[in-house]
Amino acid sequence: MENASKALLIAGAILIAIVLITFGVIILGQGSEIINNASMSETEVSTFNAKFTAFNGKKVRGSKVNSLLNTVVQNNLSQDDPGKKVTVTGDISIGTTDTSIKDTSRADTGKTYSVTCNFDSNTGLVTTINVKKVS
Repeated sequence: MENASKALLIAGAILIAIVLITFGVIILGQGSEIINNASMSETEVSTFNAKFTAFNGKKVRGSKVNSLLNTVVQNNLSQDDPGKKVTVTGDISIGTTDTSIKDTSRADTGKTYSVTCNFDSNTGLVTTINVKKVS
């Protein structure tokens, strides 16, 4: 009788260990999916940023600013990940939910603007673009 109770205790301990290991594997699997989806390679980051950094400058024509605004709106429409959406601040502003075509013609084509891209310190992606009227 004594041996049977010890055998049941050992079997119970083994069963509990197997359940804990199974839960650990499941949790690690879910965590690695999140990490894999969140991280981008350097090439992907530079390709993403190149769409916006091409407009960087102190004397950018209004027509180029309108092209930048169009690029921002198109990017925000195509992104499901909120971390990849871009906002425009300054004299012209576009939020991540602005999707109207009229948002892309806000800059006066006869004026020049200063355009500065700001990057997220963790991901390295462009998150905001500051547009200030120069003349």
